Amino acid sequence: MSNKITIKDLGEYIPGKLNELNLNKIKEFINVAYYIDWYKSKDSNKVFPLITKEISDLNPTNCRIPGIISRNPFFDHTQIKYFIACNGSIPEGRIMAFIDNNYTENNEADKKIGWIGLFESSKNKEAAYRLFDEAVKYLKQNSCQKIIGPAKFNAGGEIGLLIKGFENKPYFMEPYNAPYYQDFFENYGFKKENDWYSISTDELLSRDYMNKIGKIIEKFKNSWRSENLNGFKVRNINFSNLKAEIEIIRELYNPLWIEGNHPQQVYMTDEEFNAIALGIRDIAIEDLIFIVEKENQPIAVSVNIPDINEVIRDYDKNINYFPKKSFWSFSDIMRDFRIFIRIKKRIKNKNFSRIRLLILGVRKECRKMLIDSLLFNSIKQKALEIGITHGSASQLADINIDIINPVFKLGNIAMTWRVYCLEA
Repeated sequence: MSNKITIKDLGEYIPGKLNELNLNKIKEFINVAYYIDWYKSKDSNKVFPLITKEISDLNPTNCRIPGIISRNPFFDHTQIKYFIACNGSIPEGRIMAFIDNNYTENNEADKKIGWIGLFESSKNKEAAYRLFDEAVKYLKQNSCQKIIGPAKFNAGGEIGLLIKGFENKPYFMEPYNAPYYQDFFENYGFKKENDWYSISTDELLSRDYMNKIGKIIEKFKNSWRSENLNGFKVRNINFSNLKAEIEIIRELYNPLWIEGNHPQQVYMTDEEFNAIALGIRDIAIEDLIFIVEKENQPIAVSVNIPDINEVIRDYDKNINYFPKKSFWSFSDIMRDFRIFIRIKKRIKNKNFSRIRLLILGVRKECRKMLIDSLLFNSIKQKALEIGITHGSASQLADINIDIINPVFKLGNIAMTWRVYCLEA
């Protein structure tokens, strides 16, 4: 084996105890993905994120720039360490290792869980294995007995390693990686924990099932006034009353995702949920977020977001973009700014062709009462009205039968992500 590979420890963060990180180190970690040759190939559909958003997502420090870079409240309860593999001065890969104390406390297993995430590597096996070695070593030193991942940072974010569907274009916040990563994980010793799916749909794929739903709804025609079916009212979110609406969605989200078949899920703190919700607000179309009420009590929610990857992809294909070293790079900020302006313009004009079903949940006592059918019908009607032609429902856990069964009737599996585990 070559002796050229070295591991660069970018630093560790422990809430209330230690911070070795800064924004330039986080930017250095982010930039590694741009060195992966496969992403430049004709087979790749990689869409790189907005740099300032990625820095904010990975930022545990108190360094922030109002309106541009923020701190992720996930790190209020999470310690993390970032590693880079280098061949001389050239990055060959990266990995983050972290311990979510909230997940550990709420997990019923008797083992302390460690996580890995945002793995990238060249085709150099030594680089990949050295990164795994460092992450495993760090988590073992912190008494972790089981390691799972990859994730950013759990099922509430981006979960799993893409193993099928590389030919498809990922929707916003759907993980996308090089296909040879699977061999690295499995040959190193990682085993399957569970899989996650995306279901791709369009009007043709969903027609038969949606026609059946339409006939069911027709039976309740007399009670269909004001989007009302059998006592249930479907309404759109009201952005002018955003704080109250976020609270309604939060109160629905946490119990639904904790009690159901949602592996790698953890209860979101108020600060985490508010940060995510406000981030989604910047890219949301009011017509595509639904709340279902019965007797003025919210009992279901569906959050659908336009695929802003359409905009990022269109912008980046016309420039030879490679990020600078500094987090405060003018060219990087201008790239993000120009993309964001295009996103806001297209949101204002409702000019997207694809949406992602990000959240769909119904209170347990109201399931099997046509609520999912009611939501699917509302999503379809609004999507067609504004010119949406394609959709993705993701990420869906393989054990979440309550959601998988109806959603599978709308389309086909487009992508499969795998979460791996390793006994430490």
